[in-house]
Amino acid sequence: MTIAMLANLLPILLVAFGIVLTLLLIAWQRSQKLILAFTLLVFISALVASISLPVHLNESVQVTPLLKVDGYGNFAFMLVLIASIAVSVLSSTWLNSAAEVHDEYFVLIQLVALGAGILVLSSHFAALFLGFELLSIALVGLAGYGRNCQYSVETSFKYLILSASASSFMLLGIAFIYSQVGSLSFAPAHVNAGYGLFYQAGMLLFLGGVAFKLSLAPFHFWTPDVYQGAPTPVTLLLATVSKVAMFIVLLKYWFSQIEVMSAHHSGEGIQSIISLLAITSMLAGNALALKQQNIKRLLAYSSIAHMGYLLIVLLIISPQSIALAWQSTLFYLSAYVLATISIFSALILTSTKQNSTSMQVIDWHGLFWHRPSLAVLIIIAVLSLAGIPLTMGFIGKFYVLNVAVQAQQWWLIASLVVGSGIGLFYYLTIIFTLFNSEQQGSYEQGLNLPVLKGIHQVSVIGLILLGVFWGVFPDTLSQLFAIQ
Repeated sequence: MTIAMLANLLPILLVAFGIVLTLLLIAWQRSQKLILAFTLLVFISALVASISLPVHLNESVQVTPLLKVDGYGNFAFMLVLIASIAVSVLSSTWLNSAAEVHDEYFVLIQLVALGAGILVLSSHFAALFLGFELLSIALVGLAGYGRNCQYSVETSFKYLILSASASSFMLLGIAFIYSQVGSLSFAPAHVNAGYGLFYQAGMLLFLGGVAFKLSLAPFHFWTPDVYQGAPTPVTLLLATVSKVAMFIVLLKYWFSQIEVMSAHHSGEGIQSIISLLAITSMLAGNALALKQQNIKRLLAYSSIAHMGYLLIVLLIISPQSIALAWQSTLFYLSAYVLATISIFSALILTSTKQNSTSMQVIDWHGLFWHRPSLAVLIIIAVLSLAGIPLTMGFIGKFYVLNVAVQAQQWWLIASLVVGSGIGLFYYLTIIFTLFNSEQQGSYEQGLNLPVLKGIHQVSVIGLILLGVFWGVFPDTLSQLFAIQ
């Protein structure tokens, strides 16, 4: 391994080295504030290193057979780090009332970020499985971390069992693919037109394992229960870091198989299954969210629909359109992460440790008249999730729709339009509740820290600026999102 390779791995190495130093720091002095500050220092250092990497979106550097550092993976890791920073800051507000020192909590967050970083840079099934397990095991511990919460044991046990099931499906699928391809690399050296039933079965099992982690219908049944039962900052981690990492690695593997699928004509059958998963997720996610009053369960079903929207980009099997698919994915995920951070931070700041699992939409009654800045944050985040014009979410949906039109997937376009229309109902219900002045909700006054104000301002500026003024920065943004 050369110095140049190590330099390209610097962001991940900083997080890995930070975990070791955090453990040594805990052994030296147990201080929650100290570990939080050090965790933020690790994430910010890794983010700065990612920004300064001399890797462009259309270039890649192979670092051993396991990892490939490219602009797409590097940008996805930046999203992971931004979400991890937000989760760490918001976790401090959740843990501030605890009598115990919860420094190991931040070690688990760093492990999740490291696992996600390995996933987004994977080019080999061994690296994929290592990152997947590191991410999943740390999330199991975090999901049940609030042991005094009502659903703590149920949440961690359910997530553990279903994560193990997803791992089993994925591992069996990888074994089937290896039996046909003869390599664990995403892009095999030789393409054989004679791949048979085991290759297709392996692809389906692998997609099934990924669908569990992405909460795609009908593999979504764990999602609302785990979202509700887990501590709210952990739910934010599940909704952002886990989803970004799993979708990016799925996209990397899928696009590496275009030549293979074209060689033995198995692409149409697998594409049909992808289309079915996307349509089911878009319609079921939005329909199931209609009757939900619990905010965290509503956001769980909303995330199912959003992953269904994003799944459309997998239906591009033309090598010429891969750049458009990556551009659409990166922008959509950026909008989704910013909006999700915004709405979950508002949820954390209006709930206590005791009522965070049972926070209802009606608890936000009249929030605009008592805490207008927080209400504006929720409104912009909800409008972006709904895909309303002048927000970043609208541009993201526009790009996904553009991909569907180019692929001539008319059923998917119809499902996207219908699903978005259904989603408007429950998204606008939240906004109307904020302006309801007849009664005041049972929310808490919360904290008013400068760091939290900074998170709010960055989220609002990002969601509006990239939604309204997308065409004002053609050079920088075109390079950032690979627009040709």
